[in-house]
Amino acid sequence: MNIYKKTIMLLMTVILVSLIFACDRITTQTTTNTTPTESTATTTQTTLTESSSETTSEITSQTTTNTTTSQTTQTTETTTQTSTLHSTETTTETTTEVTSTTTTESVIVVTEIELVDNEKKFYRLNDEFNKDSLELWAYKSDNTSFQVSSEDIKIRSFNSSTSGKKTIFIIYDKFMIETTIYILEEYAFEINMAYYETAINLKGNNLKVTLNNIINNYTQLLYGEARYILQESDVDPNNSNNIVLVYLGTSIKKDWDGGATWNREHVWPQSRLGVGVGYGDDDFPSKATDVHNLKPADPNENATRSNDYFDYFNTNDTYEPRDEVKGDIARILFYMATMYFDLSLNDDPLSSSGLKSMGILSVLLEWNDLDPVDDFERNRNEVIFSYQGNRNPFIDYPDFADLIWGEEV
Repeated sequence: MNIYKKTIMLLMTVILVSLIFACDRITTQTTTNTTPTESTATTTQTTLTESSSETTSEITSQTTTNTTTSQTTQTTETTTQTSTLHSTETTTETTTEVTSTTTTESVIVVTEIELVDNEKKFYRLNDEFNKDSLELWAYKSDNTSFQVSSEDIKIRSFNSSTSGKKTIFIIYDKFMIETTIYILEEYAFEINMAYYETAINLKGNNLKVTLNNIINNYTQLLYGEARYILQESDVDPNNSNNIVLVYLGTSIKKDWDGGATWNREHVWPQSRLGVGVGYGDDDFPSKATDVHNLKPADPNENATRSNDYFDYFNTNDTYEPRDEVKGDIARILFYMATMYFDLSLNDDPLSSSGLKSMGILSVLLEWNDLDPVDDFERNRNEVIFSYQGNRNPFIDYPDFADLIWGEEV
C-alpha cells in the first residue's frame, strides 16, 4: 500500500514538474510574440507572478520598456500632428495675407478725371496748344487724388488754322473729357463773361445785332422808379447820403424833392428818342425810361445842355461835359444806339432831331479811349443790371465800340 502511494506521489511530482517547465516555456514565448502595449504587458505580468519571481522581474522590465515606447510613440504622433497642423495654419494665414495684399493693390485704379481749370481758353490763329494751362486732377478708387502732369495729358481735335469756337478732347489714362476753346480772329479780343459769349469773333453790324439780342432781354421800368434807382446807381462813393451830378460833378443830398435839387437827365435827349415820358398816372415804360440813359443832373445845367450833340467845345449845337465823364457819356450813347435800332450815331451836329440821331460819333470814340471805365461806372452798371436785368456792354467791354463803328469814321 505504501509502495502504491509512493508510486502515485512520484507520478504526480513528475507531472507537476513537467507542467511547470511547460508553463515556463509557453509564458516566455508569449512575452516574446506579444505586441508592446501597456494592456498586454500588464496581463503577462499578472500571469508570471504566480509562476516565478525571476520571470516576473524580467517581464516587468520588458513591460515598462514597452509602455514607455508606446507613450513615446503616442507623444511623437501627437507632436507631429500638432506641428503639422500649426505649420499648415501658419502657411494658410501667410498665403491669405499675401493674396489679400496683392489683390488690394491690383484694384487701385483711376476712376475719373476732372478739369478744374483751363487758364487759356483763347488762342490766335496757328497757335499751338498749351497743356501747361490745364489743371487736370485724377481720382483713384482708394479715395486719393493727384494732379496730372501736363506731360501725361494728350490733346485731341485741336486745330488753330481757322477761327471760331472749338471743342477739344483731353485724355488721360482711359478717360476723356471735352472742353471749349476759341480761336480768335486778328481783330477780336478775349471775352470771358458768359453773358457775351455769342459776341466772340464778331464785328460791325453782326456784332451790333448780337449785342442787341443779348441786352434786349430786360425788365421795362417806369420813369418814377428811376428816381430811386439813381440814388443807388450814382451814389457818392465817399458819402452814401449823397449822389454825384453828372455835368457839374458836385455831391448833393440824394433825397428826391420833386426835381428842385436834381432831376433825371436823358443823356440821349427825349426830343431825339421819338417818345416822351409820362408822369404820375400817365407813366409808362419806353426807351425814354431806360435807366441806362438816365443820370442825376443839376436842373439848370440840364437845361443848358438841351438836346445838343457832345463835342470838345460848347456851341449852339454842341455841349462839352467835364473830362471825368466824357467816356461815361460816350458809352451810354453806344448802349442806346445798340439797344434801339431806330437810333443812330453820326458826326453831324446839325442833324434834325426827327432823325433820332446823336454824336459826334468820332469824338465819342476818342472819349471812350481817353476816359476809361472806372469803379464808379462799374458800380452803376451792376446796380442797373440788378433792377433792369440787362447790362451796358460798352462798360464791360469798351472795345466793342471800335469793332462796331470804328470803320465808319
